[in-house]
Amino acid sequence: MANPEFQPSEEYLSWLIEKVSVDHDNTTSNTKGIVTVKFNAEFETKHKPIEISRWHSVADWAMELGFTWNEALAINNRIWYDPELINQAEPNPGAIKFLRRANKKGGLIINSSRSYDQLDGTVSWYQRHAPFIRPEQVIVGLPDIVVPGDIVAQAASKAWIVKLFGSRSHVEDVPFHAKFILDNTDAFLFLLSDDASLDEAYRGRLMRFGGINRQSPDLTLLAKLISS
Repeated sequence: MANPEFQPSEEYLSWLIEKVSVDHDNTTSNTKGIVTVKFNAEFETKHKPIEISRWHSVADWAMELGFTWNEALAINNRIWYDPELINQAEPNPGAIKFLRRANKKGGLIINSSRSYDQLDGTVSWYQRHAPFIRPEQVIVGLPDIVVPGDIVAQAASKAWIVKLFGSRSHVEDVPFHAKFILDNTDAFLFLLSDDASLDEAYRGRLMRFGGINRQSPDLTLLAKLISS
């Protein structure tokens, strides 16, 4: 695990985690992994989860196989929005330890941009993997706002939820969502990404964790930084 680009003091970090908002897909849940396995099995390819760097990465893979853009987008959405598939994903490394430690501080919420009709499946995922998270702590995309593939609406939903719950910090894996939240709330950002484009502009409000050895960034180091 790479060192964070900016590391707040232990006291400040503890204060931030007291009211933390945490993304779900590819942050606590290894959704990229199970989506990649599904695509490889269906189309006999050998892609790796680390290759998914944006929402349309799976559509890009389909385009490489000769599908039209509309066909590729349909494949992308079918896989990413299949609740029977994505809710089988395992927790990312460090996720359960992080959630357990952060939850003890009292103000943790799960803040996902999944569509509202996926609430029950998301709650069930936490009941299986992190039963100490209560159902009322799991918040998904605001009704009538989030639609598949609308990255702006997804970011706006997360920012609104951060404000609504008064979260002091947010844990995210999508740089666009991170930037939107930084620009529209006062929250500190913990970003799980190899994308360094936000580092300089948001120094002091952003702590980024990159991956190593061609693995996706995860919550291992952030979990270690939180006192148990």
